[in-house]
Amino acid sequence: MPEILDAPLTNKGREQALLLQPAVRALQNQPELVVFSPNCRALQTGSIVFEELIGKVPFVAHEMVREGTGVHVCDKRRPKTRQEKEFPLIDFSLLESEEDVIFMEDRRESKLDVSERIYKFLEWLELRDEKHVGVSSHSEWLLTAFNANFQAVGSCNTDWFQTGEMRTAILEFIRKEQN
Repeated sequence: MPEILDAPLTNKGREQALLLQPAVRALQNQPELVVFSPNCRALQTGSIVFEELIGKVPFVAHEMVREGTGVHVCDKRRPKTRQEKEFPLIDFSLLESEEDVIFMEDRRESKLDVSERIYKFLEWLELRDEKHVGVSSHSEWLLTAFNANFQAVGSCNTDWFQTGEMRTAILEFIRKEQN
């Protein structure tokens, strides 16, 4: 069976996303911004999970929040204009190109490549005014973030992220003085 370009969310995934809505409602601090991977399944998941925030907070797609990519076309992003048509409530202006320039047909991104993208995202996030941010991404991206980019306290954030799972974390940006 051929792979599907930028695979959409399955029915099971939609059901899992709906089950997360009460957890979002129960958050003491509601997200002031929701950031999405520009891949279809993360856009669909986040749109369902954070449905009650539509029109209340910015919804932004960010290229650096995507799944590790390469070789498997299910991880290749659809053209930007197609995503904009399908997800009109999400701002895609941070995507610099119409086509997917990160995807490589001949190799997967290394964990270092993914970690460097995460770092670029964190640099962008640090400059934002919002303090409570929802992120709709992918298990590989999240696992890499918590194991390579963050100094996690406890093991709860270094374990594999399951499909349809949501965790909360507090990030503190600390810049070391350079001599």
